[in-house]
Amino acid sequence: MKQEKIYLKDYKGPAFSVESINLDFNLNEDFCRVVATSQVKQLTAGAELRLNGEDLKLISIKINGQALSADQYQITPEELIVKSVPATFTLEVETELEPQNNTSLEGLYKSSGIFCTQCEAQGFRKITYFFDRPDVMTSYSVTIEADKKKYPVLLSNGDRIKEEDLGNGRHKAYWKDPHKKPCYLFALVAGDLGVIRDSFTTASGRKVNLEVYASHGKQERCWHAMDSLKKAMKWDEEVFGLEYDLNDYMIVAIDDFNAGAMENKGLNIFNSRLVLADTSSATDTDFHSIESVVAHEYFHNWTGNRVTVANWFQLSLKEGLTVFRDQEFSADMTERAVQRIEDVDALRAGQFAEDAGPNAHPVRPESCMAVDNFFTMTIYEKGSELIRMMQTIVGRKGFRKGMDEYFKRHDGQAVTTEDFAAAIAEPNGKDFTQFKRWYNQSGTPVVSVHEKYDAASGEYHLTLEQSCPPTPGQPTKEPFHIPLMMGLLDKNGAELPLNCEKITINTDGKHLIELKEAKETYVFKGLKERPVLSILREFSAPVNLHWDASEDDLFFLMNKDVDSFNRREMAQKIGLRVLSSLIGQAREGQPLVVDQKYLQAMSAIIRDEHMDPSFKAKMLQLPSYAILAQSEKVLDADAFHQARMAVRYALAKENKSALLDIYRKYHGVEPKSRSTKVFGHRQLKNLVLHLLADLHDAEVFEMVNHQYTSAQNMTDKMTALMILADSNSAHRPKALQHFHDEWKNDSVVINKWFTAQATSTSRSEVLQDVMDLTKHPTFNLQNPNNVYSLLRAFGANIVRFNDPKLNSYEFYADKILEVDAKNPQVAARLCAAFNFVQKLEPSMKDKAMAQIKRMVELPHLSKNSRELLQSALTT
Repeated sequence: MKQEKIYLKDYKGPAFSVESINLDFNLNEDFCRVVATSQVKQLTAGAELRLNGEDLKLISIKINGQALSADQYQITPEELIVKSVPATFTLEVETELEPQNNTSLEGLYKSSGIFCTQCEAQGFRKITYFFDRPDVMTSYSVTIEADKKKYPVLLSNGDRIKEEDLGNGRHKAYWKDPHKKPCYLFALVAGDLGVIRDSFTTASGRKVNLEVYASHGKQERCWHAMDSLKKAMKWDEEVFGLEYDLNDYMIVAIDDFNAGAMENKGLNIFNSRLVLADTSSATDTDFHSIESVVAHEYFHNWTGNRVTVANWFQLSLKEGLTVFRDQEFSADMTERAVQRIEDVDALRAGQFAEDAGPNAHPVRPESCMAVDNFFTMTIYEKGSELIRMMQTIVGRKGFRKGMDEYFKRHDGQAVTTEDFAAAIAEPNGKDFTQFKRWYNQSGTPVVSVHEKYDAASGEYHLTLEQSCPPTPGQPTKEPFHIPLMMGLLDKNGAELPLNCEKITINTDGKHLIELKEAKETYVFKGLKERPVLSILREFSAPVNLHWDASEDDLFFLMNKDVDSFNRREMAQKIGLRVLSSLIGQAREGQPLVVDQKYLQAMSAIIRDEHMDPSFKAKMLQLPSYAILAQSEKVLDADAFHQARMAVRYALAKENKSALLDIYRKYHGVEPKSRSTKVFGHRQLKNLVLHLLADLHDAEVFEMVNHQYTSAQNMTDKMTALMILADSNSAHRPKALQHFHDEWKNDSVVINKWFTAQATSTSRSEVLQDVMDLTKHPTFNLQNPNNVYSLLRAFGANIVRFNDPKLNSYEFYADKILEVDAKNPQVAARLCAAFNFVQKLEPSMKDKAMAQIKRMVELPHLSKNSRELLQSALTT
């Protein structure tokens, strides 16, 4: 089936504006009636009226009160078209839908008996015929009528106007949003829900009512989300001077939700897993994620809602900027250095793989088949790095000045990435012409480093050369504008003065190299000894650094660099070299011998009693399988596993006593505390337990089982369960059964049970485990969280998904097709498992490609999945 692409170059502004719209919803068990009344103005003389709409039953259409006959309009599968309309008119469209049968979870649908909406990106067209595009902004009035007993809570955007009892067992609520918005921000919720309430007083003294809704009995697990919301509101006022602008702010937790959360104006709809939390049901990571995502959606009120995107190709304008803002918020709420490490780890594991794969695309794409496929790590996380680079170049003070200018220029508008770049650059006297190549060139740039020191002249020459690999549709790239934070260290690790005329200093006093040429040399003078280079501090640009630094320099920086990110970065670089050597040994069938110098350095970290525990945990992490898959020429899953396990075993064997000391020091200390400090203690303790478990020592597995049975928080319980699930310990079946029996009725927590089994790398039976779990009564293929926690987690299990002894690809393709028939958005997210297909050995590549071809050849495959899969066939 041929499915057409849409292109940025074809974008045209809207032919009509809408002054206001009133939406009247009549909700029933087997259908919903929607009457949409809009005040419309023609912007292009003589333009025909083209309204987006899908899967709708049209009841009537009226213009200025006059019903149109069937020969006066045309309906296609995607549009309602009226050839001739007045210059200004009232448009009334009545449609009928069946939310209870809407398995795509777009538009209006039902989740566990609750009516709710998801309109981003193009879900509003499944509610009524309308201009479903972000550059048509209007004010919304909404009325909702429903059965009062079944749906006592009726919510929409904006301010509550009134509620009335209709006297027939039904009631009606009236809402009005005073701020104009695009239709993707429309929201509705109707159901029987529990609620917690609080308030926030803004800097100007205005009281805002805060409400968080969840299923009855679960609302008490919403207090962390409420606290996170209040922290985010305060932070946005203090850091960016931005106050909330409505009287009410509401969050609703929904079990069936394709994404994480949605920033609908004043009425955020969240996936339940990102709202519900207490120490018995949520891990430290869950608490952190909830705080981050609640903040992210709140920050959208200004960066996404008040100022929105002109078209979906500009999606990173709001998402990249808001990810940056939530990362900065998280850094201020926790430990900045550790937070930066976590953010970069996620970027490299996911987005760098995206950039190197068949679906590489620019931060501002040029084309797409399905707009829903824009919601990628490139748009979000790489987009955030572009914002961070702007801040690095102009400094924090300069960036705040630019943000103020952005809102001054564009509040209430739908704009572009160029508009944002201009608002940051111009008040700071910067030219971002070259920098904007980051938005339209895909791929991860490579910066090669060459060093030369002349003792006689006291000069250190640093030559940097940039390039970018070819990506689909972009065989060659122009040089980027790359900010590189750097320093030079003496033999004791002290900072040396940077006497180089090409170094720039931002408004924060940070020293930068702004690399703009394909190749450039920087000369540093007045040096009495050879300096040690510290470059790409804080990961100041999303690039791959090709640097043949000596082993001595890497170990020196690992121990001495004043930049915490770079200390850990050097540990990762050395770890990659060690693992690469071991992978080569494994592929040659040789005995695996772990480098002793590396073991000694890592052992010293284990024994360092002064290092911050959370930072120590990051230092002790080995490069992940995802990073190995990117750095090695061939994805040999078995060799990867052998190499990592050899290092982990050697570390645990060498340091068993010290590791046990660490475990005992932190085990049981403040088990229910949620402080950042205690989070760090638990992170280190549980990393140590993982290492000890790799000794396959019966005594250690008794410790693991004891931690599981006695745990007073979900972090400790899940750590123990993950270790047992990845083993053949006699405790494994009992622990898994116990967890299932305890949490089988909790739709959020049971997903952890699925993931624990799907991510096992040591068990060769994992494919059969996953296949059996898809038939388990707790698993529902129509629930996105179930699909992500089991199938998506297995697809990300590089070791077992790509195990040549298993037939994972055929099973996985079957599941993609099953999901695709019901929910194309969720199916498309599963397709990422095939991103590494070009790196597989020939026999494995042939197996994977056969399954990709089988899926693409099916005429009914959605455009969402087709777009992602067929790229692998043409790369």
